[in-house]
Amino acid sequence: PDRRADLLPVLILLEAPSGGESQAFLMNRRTGYLLGDLETAAPSEGAEKGESILPKMGAFMIQPLWFGGTSSGGGGALDMLHVCPAVEGCQKLTDDGLYWSGDLEQAQDAMGMIKDKVLTGFDFKFFVQSTKWSTEQLEREIKDETWFMSSVSTEALFKSRDRLGAKRAKPLWTEIMELMGGKYQAICDELYNEEE
Repeated sequence: PDRRADLLPVLILLEAPSGGESQAFLMNRRTGYLLGDLETAAPSEGAEKGESILPKMGAFMIQPLWFGGTSSGGGGALDMLHVCPAVEGCQKLTDDGLYWSGDLEQAQDAMGMIKDKVLTGFDFKFFVQSTKWSTEQLEREIKDETWFMSSVSTEALFKSRDRLGAKRAKPLWTEIMELMGGKYQAICDELYNEEE
């Protein structure tokens, strides 16, 4: 059942301007690549032969690259979610310290600017592409219960969910549905009871 729950999409809503396009990232889809794999990618137009199109990302080389959805952001740029308020140009998403975007190269230095806690590359998630909805499409899908809305802590979103070992964390979808309780817990229980 955990494998099936891992396949159920969990998205974080980034932008939902009233009457406009909405944007989100899938939070539980790894691409199979690490950021270090991208630095050896073929150069794009405007880059010299053998020159990387990405900034140097030494502190993030072993971080997984996440698949945010099926909509291209244009320009081949990476997006990032993180817990570092010192990243230049970032936007605060939640009151418990979740931030979106900012200067990717400066983010490495910004980790050391936080005095009250130690940040590492694991406090950042990097995404290619995103999930987008046209005007009012997301509202209709929420009303139809295609998606369930929930507030989730930054800690839950950034928890390591590697599937190895006896103390493995629950899939993100499962944890959120259990935290929401009530009818959502019943939906979760139904998924897990189908396997028995």
